[in-house]
This record gives sequence, C-alpha cells and structure tokens, in this order.
Amino acid sequence: MLLAVLCLLALAPGTYTAWRVHHRHGWAWAIAAGTAVTVGLACGLLVSLIVMAPLAILAATGSILAALRAYDRGRVFVASAWTGVASVCLWCAGIAWPGWTR
Repeated sequence: MLLAVLCLLALAPGTYTAWRVHHRHGWAWAIAAGTAVTVGLACGLLVSLIVMAPLAILAATGSILAALRAYDRGRVFVASAWTGVASVCLWCAGIAWPGWTR
C-alpha cells in the first residue's frame, strides 16, 4: 500500500503540470510537459543517488528493511518491488554483485 502511494506521489507533479498546460495549449503539449516533468524527477533522483553514494546506501538500507518486513507479512510482490529498489540504490552507490557493470 505504501509503495502504491509513493508511486502515485511520484506521478503527481507530472499530472498537475499536464492539467495546467492542457487548459492553455491542448492535449499534445500537456502530455509532453507531463512526461517531461515525471521523467525529469526520476532522472534527478537517480543522478542524486549516483553522485552521493551515502544517500544511496541509506535508501538501500531502508528498502531492504521494508522488503524484509513485507516478506514477513507474506506480501511477496511488494517485497520484490522493495528489493528492486534496493538493487538500484546499491548499483547507484557502486556496490554490485560480481558480473554487474556500471
């Protein structure tokens, strides 16, 4: 449930931008602007994790704890999503399994 809320919150700025642009310029510009804002925020987060390794390690630690809690509650899909987030954070920090390249 928390992961779904986080995903919706990540889409909120792009949705709001698209709604505001739609009233002035139409749907084509609205979709382009909303997509640009949403992708820009995701790329900004990844760049900040790559540049600042301690932030990525902290985010990975929190994701691992959330995944363990979800596995304990029997929520396999949610736990797998948190595991994926932890993997991306560890990759951004430069900590990876042998064979992974950066």
